[in-house]
Amino acid sequence: MLATSVFAAYLVFVLTNKGTAFADAGSSVKSLGTSMGFGRAEILAFLAARSEPIIIAYIEFNQVWDTLFGLIYGLMYVVWVSVLFKPYSRKVGILNLLPFGQVIFDWIENFSLSALSSQYLADGSISSSMALLASTSSAIKWGFSLLVYVVILVGIVMRIVGAVKRRSQRITR
Repeated sequence: MLATSVFAAYLVFVLTNKGTAFADAGSSVKSLGTSMGFGRAEILAFLAARSEPIIIAYIEFNQVWDTLFGLIYGLMYVVWVSVLFKPYSRKVGILNLLPFGQVIFDWIENFSLSALSSQYLADGSISSSMALLASTSSAIKWGFSLLVYVVILVGIVMRIVGAVKRRSQRITR
């Protein structure tokens, strides 16, 4: 419960506030990291629509605030998986590592986007290989995210089924 509260508070009071510093009212893309993947053209369009101070805020957001967010949601998911699968921990304890995959690829994406943004400020261009790394990391991050959500959902279903079975056994006695 504490991990979830910290996650929600950070999301609402910190991340949302910091994210407004680089928002562009005319753009449908608020942050490249919320996309399932993106190409070089989308990155260039995203950066071209923003001024230097806004890009600097975006770099700071990726290097500091979104990096902390990854740590927070990663720990929250580990707690959820640990609690949900505690009765099965000897068999499926490795599931606790899944959220860290999401966090690691989120961090790779964040620092790749920061590097691209810094390069864009320096010379108006971006590296194709770094853009590919950022996009691939984003897609893998979202793949891990989906996998973590499925694991959590399976854990919830298993807990409910177990509780119903225990209750029905008590009633039949």
